Amino acid sequence: MKSGIIKKTTSYIMGIPMNDADIDTPGLIYDRIKANEEFDLKNISFDDKNMCPMITVGYKDMEFVVDLKIEPVSAISPDFMFSHPVPDECMKQIKQAKVGLTVSLTFSDDILASHHFQLKLLNCAVPELAAVADFNVRRIFSPVWLKQVAASAVSPGPSYIYSINIAADRENSSEGSERAWIFTQGLNRCGFMELEVINAEGKNIDFYATAISITANKAITERTFPGEMEPFDVASLEDGKKLTTSWRFWKGEEGVYPEGVLGTGKRRPRVQQLFNGILFIGPNDGGEKKLVRASDVTPFSLEKAVIEYSPEESERITVLAQETIPHFIKGFAVPGAKGIVKVKLDAAEGSGNDVEYVWAEVDTVSEGTVYCTAVHDALFSEEIKANEKFQTGINKIADWLLNIRGSRVAPDNAFLVKTE
Repeated sequence: MKSGIIKKTTSYIMGIPMNDADIDTPGLIYDRIKANEEFDLKNISFDDKNMCPMITVGYKDMEFVVDLKIEPVSAISPDFMFSHPVPDECMKQIKQAKVGLTVSLTFSDDILASHHFQLKLLNCAVPELAAVADFNVRRIFSPVWLKQVAASAVSPGPSYIYSINIAADRENSSEGSERAWIFTQGLNRCGFMELEVINAEGKNIDFYATAISITANKAITERTFPGEMEPFDVASLEDGKKLTTSWRFWKGEEGVYPEGVLGTGKRRPRVQQLFNGILFIGPNDGGEKKLVRASDVTPFSLEKAVIEYSPEESERITVLAQETIPHFIKGFAVPGAKGIVKVKLDAAEGSGNDVEYVWAEVDTVSEGTVYCTAVHDALFSEEIKANEKFQTGINKIADWLLNIRGSRVAPDNAFLVKTE
């Protein structure tokens, strides 16, 4: 295994209806899709292999072949985690529901748009949902989140495409020395290797998980993945340094670890014996990019790591931030809430950049103006320095984060403001 690009696996997402009658017959679902102006229902057929209706749907400049399968809710195993809180009435329905509608398809090369289409189609097919279960990441999402996603002009971010899972290796942990296996699920449906760290030190889990997350986000938004042991620059660090990562096929790593470690031998589930790679990290000194097994790296700060997104991804983030600004304003008004915003600035003349950004803590918001304090110096502009107070228009906000009573709210989950 040398290439990090593989054949995409199928993406499976189930909607659990509040009313089983909503998915009683395929005709009801077809009619809803036909009535939706975003979709062009081109063909209806039957998938003999999977024994379910199959449709061909046009969306923007893409075309998807989609299976629509009524499946028992018992297919959602107990290890599925809730990514969002769900309303009480929905939780009651999740527990008593018998069947759900699974929408399955293969992503196009535009990963984020494919995921967005799948969610939009599910929202259209089932008008009132109790929950959304994504089998690829083994997560359950709020139906309120799905409504936000379906109404948006842009897709949810890359972090919804995959999950990062942490399994404690209790057999190989001892007092004061916890061990864990950290691994992703969901990247295979993008046509990428899953990433993992075996025999990870418990005290460094956040470092490993952050490095994996940055790598996965970069790969998804850039629609590319490195070959085995090929350096992949995924973020800029302080003083011009880079965070460089890569991977090595898990089978080639088995002999590295002590016998019986979680993630190796008999302690590795069959489902994770195909396209998985052990995470490697390059030194962050800007010099020769010698890749080192992540579990052997001395952790360093990734707090100020900046992913150098493509113009298209930067635009997606900005559009979503602007769409959800009313949620930010409402959430910031909650007593004790703290907010931080990413402000778009005109770059200094001669810097070689059209724009630059600065993160700032929000002091107050009044009539379309944000009064804030810069968290760091602007890179090119001489106008704004760290800890300097300034004001900017709401229309200059390119991203935002809220902390409301310990809960983190961002544009991707802005609906949570209503629950706080």
